[in-house]
Amino acid sequence: MTNDPFQLGPPGAEPGDPDRTGGGLNARRAVLWTVLVVSAAGNAVTSMSGLPIAVSLSCGIVTVLCIAGLLADWFRRGRA
Repeated sequence: MTNDPFQLGPPGAEPGDPDRTGGGLNARRAVLWTVLVVSAAGNAVTSMSGLPIAVSLSCGIVTVLCIAGLLADWFRRGRA
């Protein structure tokens, strides 16, 4: 184990260890992005149509929750 502050891997990783930082798009983020796009489109459509305000409001709440989930994941990964 090295104490090199300029090490590119996670703390405590040896130079030959495989990279397990999870750099790819994981399933939770993919689902959040998909639901975000669908709920934002649904919000836009219901806002312009004659549907009750409750339908548009529920789509908007889902959109905000998806954004909050994506931001929480971003901060948890330490990319702030």
